[in-house]
Amino acid sequence: MTGDPSPTVADPPPPAGSALLRLVRARLRLLRLFAGAGWLPALAVSASYLVMALLPPLTAVATGRFVGMLAGGAPDHEVLGAIGLLIGLALATRIAEVVRDLLGVVLARRIDGAVRERLRTLARTPRHVVHLERSDFHDDAVRASDPGHGIGRIRSPGTAAVGQVVLVFRFVSALAGAVLLATFSVWLAGILLVASLVIRVRLRRQWIRLVAVKDADAAGQRRLAYLSELAGFAGAKELRVYGLGHWLLRRRLGLAYQVHGPTWREMWRVLRSQKLAIGLGTGSVALAMAVPAFAAVAGRIGSAQLVTAVAAAWTIFAISSMGSEAFDIEYGLGGVRALDRLTTRYGTAPVTVREPGPATASGEAGPRLVRFENVSFRYPDGPPVLDGLSLVLRPGERVAVVGRNGAGKTTLIKLLAGLYPPTSGRITVDGRDLAELDPAGWRRELTVVFQDYLRYPATVAENVAMSAPEWLTDRAGVAEAVRRAGAAELVTGLADGLDTSLWREGTAGTELSGGQWQRIAIARALFAAAHGRRLLVLDEPTAHLDVAAEAAFYRRVVAQVPRATVLLISHRLSTVRPADRIVLLRDGVVAEEGSHDELMASGGEYRRLFTLQAARFADVAPAARVGE
Repeated sequence: MTGDPSPTVADPPPPAGSALLRLVRARLRLLRLFAGAGWLPALAVSASYLVMALLPPLTAVATGRFVGMLAGGAPDHEVLGAIGLLIGLALATRIAEVVRDLLGVVLARRIDGAVRERLRTLARTPRHVVHLERSDFHDDAVRASDPGHGIGRIRSPGTAAVGQVVLVFRFVSALAGAVLLATFSVWLAGILLVASLVIRVRLRRQWIRLVAVKDADAAGQRRLAYLSELAGFAGAKELRVYGLGHWLLRRRLGLAYQVHGPTWREMWRVLRSQKLAIGLGTGSVALAMAVPAFAAVAGRIGSAQLVTAVAAAWTIFAISSMGSEAFDIEYGLGGVRALDRLTTRYGTAPVTVREPGPATASGEAGPRLVRFENVSFRYPDGPPVLDGLSLVLRPGERVAVVGRNGAGKTTLIKLLAGLYPPTSGRITVDGRDLAELDPAGWRRELTVVFQDYLRYPATVAENVAMSAPEWLTDRAGVAEAVRRAGAAELVTGLADGLDTSLWREGTAGTELSGGQWQRIAIARALFAAAHGRRLLVLDEPTAHLDVAAEAAFYRRVVAQVPRATVLLISHRLSTVRPADRIVLLRDGVVAEEGSHDELMASGGEYRRLFTLQAARFADVAPAARVGE
C-alpha cells in the first residue's frame, strides 16, 4: 500500500436547495443524534418539554378565570378552587422545570458520550496513525468534542440536540398562546406571532455569527489550551527555574486577545444593530396591551378575557427572545459538521477490535524475513525522510541502525510497525506486502520501545506486562523480565514491590527517575519477547542509563533474547558495537552497512563518529580520576 490514506479532504459543499431546506436538514441531523443515547430518554425529555410548553397557556386561562371570579363576586369556594388551581399549576411548572433540566443534562451527556465514542472509533479506524498527526484532524476533533467552556456555557452536540427539542416546544408554546389569543382577536394573534418570529430570525442571524467567528480559529484555541496547561503543573519546574512565569502569562494573554478578539468585536457590532428588533418589540408590546385594554374599556370583553389575552400575548413574545438553546444549537451543529467531515474522511465502517488471546504466545512461530524495498516516505508538505531505502532484516539477526538526527531512524520504526504507509516502495514480510497483512496480527508479532515510551498510571507489574496484555496475570514472567532488565534491585526497594503504583498523582503513588523508567521499558520489551513477539525494536534504549548500565545492556538484554530479530536504534555507538550488522542512514538511504570491524576498516562516516565518541569518553575518564 502506498500513499497517505488520509489526505486533506475539502469540506463537503452545503446541500443543494434553499437556505430553509439546509436549515431543516441540519436540525433533522441533530435529532438523529438521539439514536446514540436511546429513544426512551429522548421521549422522556420531549414529554417534560411538552408539559412545560403547555403550562403557560393553561396558566393564562386559569389566571383570567381567577380574575373574572374576583370581579364577578364568585362564591368563596370557587375562588379558593381557582387559587388552588393556580398554585397547582405553579408547582407543576416548578417540578416540570426540575425534571426537564435533569433529563436534558442526562440526555445531552449520553449523546456527547456517543459522539466521543464515535470519535475514538474514527481515530482508530485507519490502519495507520498519519491522520492523528494532521492539524485538520485535531481541529475537527476539538470542534466535535469540545464542551465550549470558553464561551460561558457547555455547548456540544448533546446540548445542541437537546436545544433543538427546547426550540421545538418553545414554538409549540407560542402557537398555543397564539391560538388562545385568537379567541379574542385573530388579527392581533397573527401580528404578534409574525412580529415575534421576525425578531427571532433577525436576532438569530446576528448573534449566531458569533458562533461562526469563534469556531473559525480552532487551532488558536488549541494553542491557548496548551499555554494554559504549561502555566499549571506541566511547566512548573522550568518556569520557576528560568523565571518565565510572567513571560508565559503575557504570551497567553496576547494569544487570548488574538483568539477571542474577533468574537468580542462581533458582539459589539451586533449590540449596535438592534434598532429593528427594539422597534418591533416595543410596537408588539404596545399592541398587546392597548387592544385588549380598549376592548375592555368599550365593554366588549370582561376582565377575565382581558387578563387571558395579555398573558397569552406574553406567551407568544417568549419565542422572540434568543434563549441559550439557539447558541447551543449553532455551536453544537459546528461539532456535528466536524464529526461528519471526519466520518467522510476516515470511513463509516465500525472497527472490529480483536481482544488479545494466547494463540501466538506459545512462541511456536519463528521470526520473519523483513525487507524494505526501495521505500520512500515524506510527511505532508515536507521533504523526503526516507528516499529509496532498501534494507533486509534476517530472522534472528541483531541489527543496529545509526545516523545523525533527522536521518529517518524513528520513521523507519513507524513504517515497520505499520503505523505509517510508505509514500512509495513497499515493505514485505516473508515475501508478502505488509499492507496486505492484518495490522493487529502483525503488531502482535513485534514489540517496540519508543524513545517517548508511555508511563502508564498503573503498578510496576502492569507497566511491564502491557506489552503482552493477554498475559497481564503472569507474575513470574514479569519478575523474570524485571530481573533480566537489571531492575530487580529497583523493584525490591519499592514499597510494594511489583504492586507499587507508578502514578505520581495518585494516592501513595511513586515516581521513578528517567533511568529507572527506562529499565521498566526494557523489561516491557523482554516480557513481550518471552510471550511470542519475535521482532524487538529498541529506540534509544540506553538514553537515560548510566555508563555502567549502558555497557552491560547488550550483554544482559539484547544478546539474551531467544529466537527473535532485534532492531536497535541508538546514537551511542558503543551500545551497538556487538550487533551482527550495523546500518548507517544518511539522506534517507543506507549509506554504510556491515559489522563494527568492517565499518571501522572502511574508514567512512561510522568510523569518524565512533572515533569522536570514543575520544569524548577517553577525555572524561582521566578527569574523573583526577577528581577522585
